[in-house]
Amino acid sequence: MDKIIPEKINNYLELIRINKPVGFMLLLWPCWFSLAYIDLPQLSLINYYILFFVGSVIMRSAGCIINDLVDKKIDSKIQRTALRPIAANKISKLQAFIFLILLLSIGLVILLQFKLQTILVGLVCTPLIVLYPFMKRITFWPQLFLGIVFNWGIIICSVEFFGTLTKEFFILYLACVFWTIGYDTIYAFQDLKDDKKNKIKSTAVLFNDKGKHLVLTSYTLMFLLIGYLSLSYQNQTFVILFLIAIFCFIFFNLTTWDYKSESNSGKKFRQNNLFGAMIFLYLLSF
Repeated sequence: MDKIIPEKINNYLELIRINKPVGFMLLLWPCWFSLAYIDLPQLSLINYYILFFVGSVIMRSAGCIINDLVDKKIDSKIQRTALRPIAANKISKLQAFIFLILLLSIGLVILLQFKLQTILVGLVCTPLIVLYPFMKRITFWPQLFLGIVFNWGIIICSVEFFGTLTKEFFILYLACVFWTIGYDTIYAFQDLKDDKKNKIKSTAVLFNDKGKHLVLTSYTLMFLLIGYLSLSYQNQTFVILFLIAIFCFIFFNLTTWDYKSESNSGKKFRQNNLFGAMIFLYLLSF
């Protein structure tokens, strides 16, 4: 029993990718960007920081299960994903579904801590989360759809504090959508060969050797939009110079990306957690 129980628990932890925290951090950063951008004492927002943190962990975990349930046959054919618990039959679909219901229930409890209007906006995102795994079958732009879903926390934050999606928060949302297109394209290059073989669509498959141009363009657009938001800050010259310094650091890292290397693509993807932390501290500082 001592050997069986830890193995079962480990299978569930692998299912929700708890050993790969970059996933939930990339879901979390846009939420925290929003809180950092709000002109309120940050200590008064601590409870929101905590709610978004726990919510990001729960919803990313739920998203992983949904993705693996839908993609069981595909995952079993791709080297990087073949050993995932559902694809490798370590966890049955029924067990995964029960676990999913549990996570979604916890997610609902977290969502109920917000205002009614915010709760309704949050619920709108649920069917989009379910639809996401199917996008790679019907469009070369699943990265765009992921960007729309993955940054929903910005909309939730705007509605919670302002009762609507403000112009500034829409621009922040758009900036993060471009960011998602960029980093998820890098992520997709890890599976480029297998995706082509199995007729899976992505921006990596669509752009292929020109994928680096798409990534650099996406990050540039993100920074231009955040730069626009920075115009409302006092001492704009210093603020813009600070942002340019961050962009140069990230741009240098991207220019050294070897898109033909699966391991290097994985490394560059994971670096986005650092990029997110830098942008968060930038927004928090002014």
